[in-house]
Amino acid sequence: MQIHVESSSKHSIESYDETQVKINSVIYTCNLLVSATCILNPWSAQSISTLEIDHLTTAIDEKTEVIIIGHKQLGQFLPPTTLQALAQHRIGIECMSIGAASRTYNVLLSERRRVTLGLLF
Repeated sequence: MQIHVESSSKHSIESYDETQVKINSVIYTCNLLVSATCILNPWSAQSISTLEIDHLTTAIDEKTEVIIIGHKQLGQFLPPTTLQALAQHRIGIECMSIGAASRTYNVLLSERRRVTLGLLF
């Protein structure tokens, strides 16, 4: 019996490290926002502490359930105004390491959840 592994999405993460991510055999080295339907590259966001709702309009327009931000900036927090705006749209947001964010994104994507991943390299 042969087993074929199929990706649940054309935008699942194939590999990652602290400086890049690979999607559909393309390596991205700058900040990006990715979902099941689009890749925004480069993404204009620069850091967790300066992330504004305007950086997330693509995710809001796609009716995302949860946004996952992968980053290397330990000890930084999202601005309260960004958290409040996302709460008004009923969108959850989590910040974690690039590796954890990539893995979590793939799991949620495989469950066919409406998830968006933002990566800050």
